[in-house]
Amino acid sequence: MAVMPGIKASSCFFLLRSMFITAVITPLIISCGKPSAAERTSSNAVEHTGAWLTTNGSYELDLAWKSGPQTGMNNVARLTVILRGDATFPLQKITVTPWMTVHGHGSGNVQPVVENDDGGDATLDPAVGVYRVSNIFFVMSGPWDLKIELSNENENGTVTDSVTVPVEVPGA
Repeated sequence: MAVMPGIKASSCFFLLRSMFITAVITPLIISCGKPSAAERTSSNAVEHTGAWLTTNGSYELDLAWKSGPQTGMNNVARLTVILRGDATFPLQKITVTPWMTVHGHGSGNVQPVVENDDGGDATLDPAVGVYRVSNIFFVMSGPWDLKIELSNENENGTVTDSVTVPVEVPGA
């Protein structure tokens, strides 16, 4: 290998290695993380990693588990809804439907309950709605979809959020 005068071969190796790391490895590291807004608005269900836009783009939703997800229990989550564009509150209806696509079934006759849950906090932004979703029942472990539907007199929006309910190990 031809080396420039005054530069040792070992220095060239370290220089080439650092250039490789900068050119190849750095973009891989940077590309990790949350999906882009376009990916989050996809109607395809993927693992929940943050806020989602409804299909009509009027609302941004974030679902945080308070208990669960687990099988055979009353799972509870906090749903935060943020207005986007010309969307308005109050929402007249919010429904949450658990569905296990791979088996083609839901949770039977158990329906999740959605209640206002702003905690009496008068400092909350009026463009944000906070709701407690309880009675989310998963009959078995595995991949589930939570279909969240919002509506008021002017618009409707839907989000499908994927949830993986873990297998419970007795005594663990």
